[in-house]
Amino acid sequence: MASFRDGDSALRMKVEYSGSEEEIEIPDTCNVNVVKPKSVETSKSESTMIRDALSDPIESVSFEEFTENHESFLVIVNDHARRTPTPVVLKEILPFLQDQEFKIIIASGTHARPSEEDIRELILGEFYDELRNSVILHSAKESEMFELGESSRGTPLRFNAIVNDFEAFIPINSIEPHYFAGFTGGRKSLFPGIAEYGTVEANHSMALLEEAQLLRLEGNPLHEDMEEAVRMLLEEHPTFAINIVQDGAGKVARVVAGDIFKQLYVGAETAREIYAPEIDRPAEIVLSVVHSPLDQDLYQGAKGFENTRMAVKDGGILILVAACPGGIGSEDYERMMTSAESVEEMYQKFLEVKEDYELGWHKVGSIPPFLDKNDLWIVTEMPEEKVCSMHMKGFDSVQAAIDAAIDKLGTDIDVLVVHDSGNVSPVSK
Repeated sequence: MASFRDGDSALRMKVEYSGSEEEIEIPDTCNVNVVKPKSVETSKSESTMIRDALSDPIESVSFEEFTENHESFLVIVNDHARRTPTPVVLKEILPFLQDQEFKIIIASGTHARPSEEDIRELILGEFYDELRNSVILHSAKESEMFELGESSRGTPLRFNAIVNDFEAFIPINSIEPHYFAGFTGGRKSLFPGIAEYGTVEANHSMALLEEAQLLRLEGNPLHEDMEEAVRMLLEEHPTFAINIVQDGAGKVARVVAGDIFKQLYVGAETAREIYAPEIDRPAEIVLSVVHSPLDQDLYQGAKGFENTRMAVKDGGILILVAACPGGIGSEDYERMMTSAESVEEMYQKFLEVKEDYELGWHKVGSIPPFLDKNDLWIVTEMPEEKVCSMHMKGFDSVQAAIDAAIDKLGTDIDVLVVHDSGNVSPVSK
């Protein structure tokens, strides 16, 4: 088939890939819809919004009173896999902690520990020199843990034992859509943030349940299990949580603080407005563009697939744009993604694992049903043989993938371009 470049005019746009922007062309005979996080205009500065939330929190005393009422604090912050503007929040809370005992724990959950550069550039920022010696690195497999019992759903509850050295907690997080927890933020600072690997594994097995859905909190068993566990953990630890909702330009759009549970529901409504745009119908081609830092490996980058797969029309193509310089991810996840000789075998292994869940398989199970009706392509830096072993088709440029998709499906089609697809979740009207 002749390329559309042989005569058709084109719509030009830029998409993020591998730390820079690539200009692409899509034939203007296509019906192209572009969605991205909304930008929110506000007359208040980020500092003002944070200060307002600290002084007028949700069902809590003010942050000033909270710090005056307690003697030691564990500040819980996100790792390098999240774009939470932690330094912006630290700037506002550190004056209240000047004469207090406190430490900072990086809540990596089951992620790999951050590098020193990650801690300096992405987590502590301008406060690196001042705070580095106060930082604790959580490891889901290696940190000392303590037992808290079980949740009502049978999840064994084990958390980093360092929490028992502090009276009060100050979790700092951000709220975005999440494809099986409903939304990030809130309770996730502690669970999975500072939980033991087996605890996370047991909870995340609920991601296989139908009710564990994108944008859903109420009635989501995985979310409710996390909430129950965190309530148990916080019975003896007063907590003042701070959560940020960022807009499409990366600016602070809303700050919610105080009660760690109630603020999540408030912030989630703003996150839904920003990150869950409505679309008229599924498209033949979905260009799912994952932004940094979620494009560092496929374990995180796969969120772009999960968030946009329902926007692909049957018989269509999802093009996941995720450089993945870190490869597929952990050794366990790579084994899961590459161990099957066929899509059918991958799905059969997934069905077997459902009976004896292993962390990571929740990211595998949705792929075979999708591939039964559609194609999954990826623009990535990963080697071709690795991409093929996952039953995907790889490309080294976004334009090459677009050209191949147009060659296969023609030019009289719908094309949906989703920017920041690791967070943006298109919803059909």
